Amino acid sequence: MDAFATFTELGVRLGRVFTTAEQAWITVLLQDASTYLREDVIGAQVFPQSTATFKAWPDGGRVDLPAHPVVSVGSVTRDGLAITFERRDSAVYVDGSELVEITFTYGHALAPAGLKRWTMVLVSQVLLPLELKLGLTAGGLSSVAIDDFKAAFADAGESTGISLSDRNIEMIRRQYSTGTHVVGMR
Repeated sequence: MDAFATFTELGVRLGRVFTTAEQAWITVLLQDASTYLREDVIGAQVFPQSTATFKAWPDGGRVDLPAHPVVSVGSVTRDGLAITFERRDSAVYVDGSELVEITFTYGHALAPAGLKRWTMVLVSQVLLPLELKLGLTAGGLSSVAIDDFKAAFADAGESTGISLSDRNIEMIRRQYSTGTHVVGMR
């Protein structure tokens, strides 16, 4: 799965250059953060651009497409035969209410800047604990002492690993989600 950001972009923001060995590790963390945003926060793949086919029963002739942004609708068929349709925003309009199969292209060609930024924020949250070998579950870390090692957590570890606050999750969902969480399309 494509990450919203690259290790080079993260390095620029953190003011550091990752070694060759760190690059693969940072790439995996960026992919993990992107997967978290896609699956757990947004509920849909918004990048990279993809083509999907799905079946639906029109409601009053309307079928809402289950992903966004919709780039194009390639075809709408009923019983294997092409039918006339009209596309308006993220919906397709057809005559009748019988099952239709719709093939469409959706998603951003380039990762949205906001999701790129959130991906880097998520990874930067876990870098210090990981570099100190504290693991992914060390969220909410407020201080670390070196002699007689000590770690203190501001929120009792509530913000563990790669995660966002409820407020940030809602903000991202409003901006990038269709409101429908898609389990899978072919």
